[in-house]
Amino acid sequence: MNKWAILTLAAACISSEISAQSTETANKAKSAPRPAEIAKFFIDEPKKDSPYETGPLHIVYSDGTESVQTLPPYKASTEKEMVYNEAGFSGVQLAADRQTLGWTIDLDNANAYPVALFVVVFRHHKVLHAFEPGLTVWDWMFLESGKQVAVVSGPLHGPGAGEYRLYDVQTGKLMSKVFGDDKTEALKRDEPAWAKLLQDHLHKR
Repeated sequence: MNKWAILTLAAACISSEISAQSTETANKAKSAPRPAEIAKFFIDEPKKDSPYETGPLHIVYSDGTESVQTLPPYKASTEKEMVYNEAGFSGVQLAADRQTLGWTIDLDNANAYPVALFVVVFRHHKVLHAFEPGLTVWDWMFLESGKQVAVVSGPLHGPGAGEYRLYDVQTGKLMSKVFGDDKTEALKRDEPAWAKLLQDHLHKR
């Protein structure tokens, strides 16, 4: 057998091994169980005389398991310290993958009503990230079936241009940021599609 025949035979053997490994991997992927989907979610009413705006958030899965998200203990403000308590859950949204849920947390402060200052993202029975844009959250939404989250924030009172941020859900990193026009308070025509989608979502609220 010449050297070319030996090389051809060796290549065929390697190709056969790779093919067998690929088939085995594919079979394992097919047999891997898909995580349970989020079947429903709901927020309890606050208890009588409770300082909270809402009760706990319940997340129920298709396999019957449930995660319950509660708020930290309420602390009273003093003359020396103003406490900003997490007062309630709001703006709950389920991503298209039915694995990822998100919500805003309303903080109680010196205003007459609680305001949302950050967005929480939850997946597979645990909180992944809490995104805090730095201003009051006006609106938010999932993109790419839950792989990304877009948040628009701005001043609590009065007019102002919104700040649009796009985050990667898995890593929590900021991917992009754009601002509304100071004069029109709207996005310019050449701004990215994700920001325009969020702007439309905000206006439909």
